[in-house]
Amino acid sequence: MSSSENDRDKPQRVIREFQARKRTLPRWECPEATYHVRASICRGRPERLVQPDIARIVTASLHHDDGIRYLLHCYVLMPDHFHAVLHALRRDDGFVPLSEIMQGIKSSTAHRINKLTGRTGSFWLAEGYTRIIRCAEEYRLTYHYIRCNPIAAGFVELPEEWDWWWERKA
Repeated sequence: MSSSENDRDKPQRVIREFQARKRTLPRWECPEATYHVRASICRGRPERLVQPDIARIVTASLHHDDGIRYLLHCYVLMPDHFHAVLHALRRDDGFVPLSEIMQGIKSSTAHRINKLTGRTGSFWLAEGYTRIIRCAEEYRLTYHYIRCNPIAAGFVELPEEWDWWWERKA
């Protein structure tokens, strides 16, 4: 192979290598941290999280381990993703890892939604968004962002008008 062929293939090889590795980025986890998480459905899936039967599955799953493995602060369902703020709780052997929390939510909902729709295969994208909320101001901004997501998307004018918003009452 000539050097010009190697040079010509190099950009594509670099892109392929980057794409192959981007799913292995480290996720910072901290004992008893509060997280902002986002999970998105796979492209090409016809289902929408705001379809009532699917929304019930997702919201039931989010509430299932609330108070057991995590404390759920708020969430919003959008057509192709959800955002949530949750606080990982302690258990006898340390803390509940965020990866375990998200695996539980995504696995149970994927199985139920696939059964409901008669489909098979992946429902959720493997990668999602996770961020440790580090201070009260960041919490406030994150909460506002999540609450106003349906407004930003043009679905409603007021957050209260969106059926798939939930917040823990004090």
